[in-house]
Amino acid sequence: MPDILERIRRAPEVLLFLDFDGTLTPLRPRPEQVRLAPSARNLLRRLARQPRVALFIISGRTLADLKARVGLPNVRCLGLHGWQGLPGARLDGPSRTALAQLRRAVRREILVIPGLRLENKGEAFSLHFRGARREAIRQARRRLKRLLRPFERQLRVMEGKKIWEVLPRLNRGKGAAVKKLRARFPRGSLTIYMGDDTTDEDAFRALPSGITVRVGSFRRTRARWLARNPSEVIRFLKEMERALG
Repeated sequence: MPDILERIRRAPEVLLFLDFDGTLTPLRPRPEQVRLAPSARNLLRRLARQPRVALFIISGRTLADLKARVGLPNVRCLGLHGWQGLPGARLDGPSRTALAQLRRAVRREILVIPGLRLENKGEAFSLHFRGARREAIRQARRRLKRLLRPFERQLRVMEGKKIWEVLPRLNRGKGAAVKKLRARFPRGSLTIYMGDDTTDEDAFRALPSGITVRVGSFRRTRARWLARNPSEVIRFLKEMERALG
C-alpha cells in the first residue's frame, strides 16, 4: 500500500477505473437490488473533483442503468463492458439483427429451463443462472453454444459471475475500452483499475504497468493486487483521497 500511495502522490494525472457490482457495492441476488451507499457516492464525488483525477465507472450494466445508480454527473460512466459511452462505438445492422434473432431463440429454447433469466440490454443481453441447479446450468450452456453457432461471426459469449453475456464482436470488452480511453491522456498518467469479475481480467491484461486490483476471494488473476471486498475498495479510495492532498 505505501508504494501504491507514493505512485499516486507523484503522478501528474491519475486515471481511476472502477467496476460497479461487487467492487463499489456488494453483489445481490438480482441486479436491480444493488444500491450505491450514500457515503460511497460522496467519496466518488470528492475524488472526481480532484484536479489530477479522471474517474470512470465501467460496468456490464447498460449506460442508462449505471448512470441512474451512480447519480454523479461529473463521473464518466461506461456501460456494456465499456462499449456504451466509448467515443465512436456504433452497432452495425448485421450485429443488431443477429442479437435479435438469437435472443428470440434463447427465449424459446433456454428460458424453459428452471432457474434461467434473460436480461435484455438492447445492444447485448444476459442470461442469469444464479440459483439454478447444476444440471440446469449444464443443459443451458449446451443449448446456448448450439444456438450461437449460426451467429459466431457477429456475436460472442463472455462468462461472468453466474451470468453469460451475449455481446456483439464489435464490443471488444473492458480491456479495449480502457486502452482507447487511456490513449487520450498524457503519457505519464497513472492508471488504476479495480474489478471483481472475470470480465475485468481483460482490463488487467491491458494495463501491465498500471495498478490493477482484483476484488473478492482469491483466484487466478492477472491483477497485481487483491482486495477482499467492496469495504476494502472504499478504504483504499479514502487513502487515495488523502494521498492526493
